[in-house]
Amino acid sequence: MMNFPDQFVQMQKNMFDAAQSLAAKQLESIEKLVELNMQATKTTLAESTEQAKALMSAKDVKAFADVAVAAAQPSADKATAYAKHVYDIAQESGAEFAKMIEKQIADNQKQVQSALEAFSKNAPMGSEGVVTLVKQAMTAANSAFDQVNKATKQAVEMAEANMVAATKVTTKARKAA
Repeated sequence: MMNFPDQFVQMQKNMFDAAQSLAAKQLESIEKLVELNMQATKTTLAESTEQAKALMSAKDVKAFADVAVAAAQPSADKATAYAKHVYDIAQESGAEFAKMIEKQIADNQKQVQSALEAFSKNAPMGSEGVVTLVKQAMTAANSAFDQVNKATKQAVEMAEANMVAATKVTTKARKAA
């Protein structure tokens, strides 16, 4: 049987490890965003140079306008694609963070429950009411966490559905234009 201080120390070590894992995942996400931004910057610079050359080589106003109009449509498509990439990176990172946090919370709940069980077995006479009260509070807290977690997942699912719908509408509107 582990005593409460040992369980508390182990729980703190687990939380530290989880925080390190979260930090590593955060850095991975930042790295993906930096890579995306670097690629977008390089592409934009190259395309801007080509467009500037094309504009400077235009012989008349109509040719100039044609080059400018032709450059506008791909830019909108690229901005939409860029936003989608950023959203995908953020969504992937958020899902990984949520999974890691849920696991850590579940592990902590198990450890606290185990410590509470051990405490209740060794509790002095007459403290049964306090132990029962603490167990009920833990059950209520776990239930509240589960409710909030479910509501958050539903909100995220709705936001994702709205993002997909908005992308479809934007794409249709752009094609119609």
